[in-house]
Amino acid sequence: MDIENKSRRQLQSEQTKDRLFHAAMELLAERNFDDITIRDIVARAEVSIGTFYNYYSTKMEVFYEAYRIADHYFAETVAPLLSQGTALERIMSFFDYYAHYSSDLTDLRMTKLLYNPDNTLFCRDPHQGMVGVLLQIIQKGLDEGALVSGDSAEEIAEYLMVAVRGLVYNWCTRDGSYDLAASTRRFVHRLLAYYLPASAKPV
Repeated sequence: MDIENKSRRQLQSEQTKDRLFHAAMELLAERNFDDITIRDIVARAEVSIGTFYNYYSTKMEVFYEAYRIADHYFAETVAPLLSQGTALERIMSFFDYYAHYSSDLTDLRMTKLLYNPDNTLFCRDPHQGMVGVLLQIIQKGLDEGALVSGDSAEEIAEYLMVAVRGLVYNWCTRDGSYDLAASTRRFVHRLLAYYLPASAKPV
């Protein structure tokens, strides 16, 4: 019964967080971040100020819910779609979804907001959620010999994520003036050439 009650409370908590997050996203589509108040968010979400402070201490923390949602999306939706193909193809597909998520599912304004130097969530546990999906693909590639490196799967995943986040940041600074998905695909393909066996490297 305790487990059932805990699961129910956890579900209610996630639903409330989702309401607050989607309310904040709607407001961000209408006005600048600095013009949004906590009262605006709770009014749109139809919850009390007290409920808000049960979960968050600042409005920025609401927008960081994007990471919980992204991790769930990659673990539950994307990962099952990455079981086929070569290691190279699976990694390329992962970053296709990453670019799509950054440019289309969250959009430019939200991505700009998240890409700030105070955001510690870029350094969260790499074995969980989004990066955990990439880590599993890379580890399988190393185990199969489809990828070769003196680096561990964790090191390769970190290298790729840091590099691609840099590309996304550049896309933000240019106000989304180029196709992020196409640029990410070219960028990752070049990065991965380093980890391919000699027989698989482009001539």
